Amino acid sequence: MADGLPPVSSLGPAARHYAGRDDADSQTSPPEVSAGLERWLSQVGDVSPLLDVGCGVGSNLELMRARGLSVIGSEISRPAAVAARRSAPVAVADGMRLPFADGAFGAAVCTEVLEHVDDPRVVFAEMQRVLRPGAFAYVTAPNYANLAGLHKWWADRRTGRHDWNPWGAHEGGYEAFMTGRRLAAAAARHFEVLSVRGLDYGQALTGRFPTLDRLATQATVNRGVTRFLELLYRRAGDPVIRWHGMHVELTLRRRAARG
Repeated sequence: MADGLPPVSSLGPAARHYAGRDDADSQTSPPEVSAGLERWLSQVGDVSPLLDVGCGVGSNLELMRARGLSVIGSEISRPAAVAARRSAPVAVADGMRLPFADGAFGAAVCTEVLEHVDDPRVVFAEMQRVLRPGAFAYVTAPNYANLAGLHKWWADRRTGRHDWNPWGAHEGGYEAFMTGRRLAAAAARHFEVLSVRGLDYGQALTGRFPTLDRLATQATVNRGVTRFLELLYRRAGDPVIRWHGMHVELTLRRRAARG
């Protein structure tokens, strides 16, 4: 598929950084997110063709192709896009300027991407444009409305950058202090939020502070932590608890475009 990336000099700061990345292997989603995507796909059925915005090296594309779905990816990093093309057609493109026709897709997926963009609202606007009326979207992002958010605030303040995350990925890049409510607010003009789900409460609970991590791995403490996490997972549908996982999952439906 032809590249659709405008001149790098015309991109925003975050987009310029990720357009120039050549460590494609770092651009994948955690297991909790892949499991959430599998669950969503089993519920929505065949909504081909699907667009994966920010597809990285193509793990989502492989998962969707395995279900017999027709998929296309977009990815700002050329090395990652080349790797993803082993799974499906992929355009090298900025998510804020998707090179696709209006209403071209039956659904969209965007996992662990919107914390790295210059303006998530613009990406949501582009997703709305390329989706058919009433189409669904599945979106996830790290969520810092928890103890991990305190760690991120402290780390970013100490370094003067905005790149800390619990996984040690994208060093020197940009990761917004994203929360589920901020993500939902960015989507609100263009999408109706159908459901919210918290994913992975473990890192949210320890914040990846070394002392708490060590405590959480001790046998006695681990049993108590495990019971507590099981309780949280059972209550994941609670309107308060669901906003505080380490990741947040939004299922969305495209609103009618405004004139």
